[in-house]
Amino acid sequence: MKSYTNEQLVPSLYCQRLPVKGERNILITSALPYVNNVPHLGNIIGCVLSADVFARYCRLRNYNTLYICGTDEYGTATETKALQEGVTPQEICAKYFSLHVDIYEWFNIKFDYFGRTSTPQQTK
Repeated sequence: MKSYTNEQLVPSLYCQRLPVKGERNILITSALPYVNNVPHLGNIIGCVLSADVFARYCRLRNYNTLYICGTDEYGTATETKALQEGVTPQEICAKYFSLHVDIYEWFNIKFDYFGRTSTPQQTK
């Protein structure tokens, strides 16, 4: 399992894509999975798979497509999980973010950007 900090972008899950005037620009996102556990098939099917399929369709149509997602790192569930594991919420977020990345890569989910709600940019 790779480990990523808040400031790092996941190289295989990030590319910069901006709107292009005169082209069909499509922005896709899916529900942000909580970062307090390992994602399972229900998370993938109910959360990211349908958006991934639509993003692939749009790319095949040569639409300028941006598919973004990330882990939701706030909430009681994250704090509770940290208490259960005897670590800080930040450590839980780092651990499970990396697991999410690995699992989505294994399932070949093609995000253009996969981030974290705890980054300074997202928190502003």
